[in-house]
Amino acid sequence: MSKFEKLQTTPIKIGVFRTPDSAFADLPDYPFEPNYIEVDGMRMHYLDEGRENEKTIFLLHGQPSWSYLYRKMVPIFVRAGYRVIAPDLIGFGRSDKPMSSDAHSYQAHVNWMTSFVQQLGIKNATVFMQDWGGMIGLRILAENPDWASRLVVANTALGNAKAPFKYILPRILKAMRFFAGNASIEDLTAKQSYGNWAGYFLRSKKLEFGKVMQILTTSKLAPAEMAAYEAPFADHRSYAGPRKMPQIVAAQQDEGRAAWDKLGQSNRPVLTLFSDKDPFLADTGIDKQFQALPGAASQPHETITNASHFLQEDKSIEIADKVLNWLENTGY
Repeated sequence: MSKFEKLQTTPIKIGVFRTPDSAFADLPDYPFEPNYIEVDGMRMHYLDEGRENEKTIFLLHGQPSWSYLYRKMVPIFVRAGYRVIAPDLIGFGRSDKPMSSDAHSYQAHVNWMTSFVQQLGIKNATVFMQDWGGMIGLRILAENPDWASRLVVANTALGNAKAPFKYILPRILKAMRFFAGNASIEDLTAKQSYGNWAGYFLRSKKLEFGKVMQILTTSKLAPAEMAAYEAPFADHRSYAGPRKMPQIVAAQQDEGRAAWDKLGQSNRPVLTLFSDKDPFLADTGIDKQFQALPGAASQPHETITNASHFLQEDKSIEIADKVLNWLENTGY
């Protein structure tokens, strides 16, 4: 029995939910074969396309999406001659899902993804990070600098607040969640605020992932695409990861600041591709923080127009082309 076959039949860890494979059958524009690595006794899923190619692009997703978000970009990169690896965070996609909220700490996700990166052992890759993909991935990169020789950040952030704000920020966010109350999908549609986002994921009995993805895109998702975003989350047993992440965005500020300090010591080229209609990050200056990194100087940073938070849905071809042109121009 091959290692892959063993992982296909890996026993499910106690306290962990595994979405049935049948949930992922015949998803539109997602013909990719599954791959798995064992992380902390759990199965972590990832796409691995074009593995015959020498240079690698990692694509890291956030909450509440999964590798399906990159389905249109993966073939473009492979055709251009790159190996493409797109993991599903533990708790998301085809990866195993701890059912306890306590399991989904910020540090746990960093540890799980660190194990994934180190087991693959790939060096000098290009890493594209969006949303929690950046909050997790940047911390991993800071501790494993040989992992990536090129970095693309898109609609993401890394907390690095100092005292006293690092103590005040969690209280502000907690108050925003409280005043949002039992935020509904209609509330989130009407106003994409942190309070409504966190309140919805924390308190809604049923989470409507397809509708959430549609709310945070400017393009129109087909019903089958919305259903594909629902596929990993069969019922409430799979909800712990998506519920917890909005609650911990201000966690581990000290660790984030330490990561910033290490990232600032590298000259690896950095490209920012933030979107103009992201209700959370547009016009906040977060992109300028990344542009202050040494390797970001003189790079062709752009704002992706008419794109919301999940810009991979809105402008997948445009973004892939920009990344490919940039890699060529930087000699990757």
